[in-house]
Amino acid sequence: MEDMIRMDTEQLIEQAKELTIEQHLLLSGWVYGFTDQAHKKLHDLLEDEKMLPIDLQNAIIFYTNPSPAPRGEVIGAVGPATSQNMDIYLPEMLDLGVKVTIGKGERSKAAYDTIAEHGAVYLTAVGGAGALLSGCVEEWETVALEELGDQAIRRYKLKDFPVTVAADSTGRNLFDIGRFKYRRF
Repeated sequence: MEDMIRMDTEQLIEQAKELTIEQHLLLSGWVYGFTDQAHKKLHDLLEDEKMLPIDLQNAIIFYTNPSPAPRGEVIGAVGPATSQNMDIYLPEMLDLGVKVTIGKGERSKAAYDTIAEHGAVYLTAVGGAGALLSGCVEEWETVALEELGDQAIRRYKLKDFPVTVAADSTGRNLFDIGRFKYRRF
C-alpha cells in the first residue's frame, strides 16, 4: 500500500489535473452513485428544461448500483459498472461540472477526448470485487430519483476506496498505454 496515495474527494477535485495514469489512490469522502437509467432521466430533465434534483458542479460519479445489504452490513456488493455504457451521457455530465467518474473497463475514444477537453479524470475500481469494496462504504443514502428503485441516485461515503487513474486530464489512458507496453511481436 505504500504506492497508494490517500486522498479525500475534495483533494481529488482540486488535484484532478495533476493526476497521471497508473496512479493508485485510496479515496475517502462523498460521491454520487448511479448508472444508465438515472443518467437517462437526468438527460430527459435537461431536454425538457427542468431543474435537476442534484447539483453536479465539482461532483464525482461512481457508476454503481449496490446489491441489498446482508444482515448487519451497511451495504451489499458495491462494485463498479461498465463505464462504456455511460459514455453517451459523459459530455453532458462534464458540461454540468462533473470532474471525476469511477467505473470499470475501457471507454470510447470520444469519451477520452471529452475527459481531456474538460480537464476531468476517469478512475477504475476492480470489477468483480463488489463484496470486498462494500467494506469501503461507511454510509449511504438515496438522494434523488427514488422512483427508479435500485437505479436511483445515491450518495456514498467512501473510506480508503481503492481506485486507479485510468484516464488523465491530458488525454492519456491506461488501456492504450497498456496495449503499447505489453504488446508482443
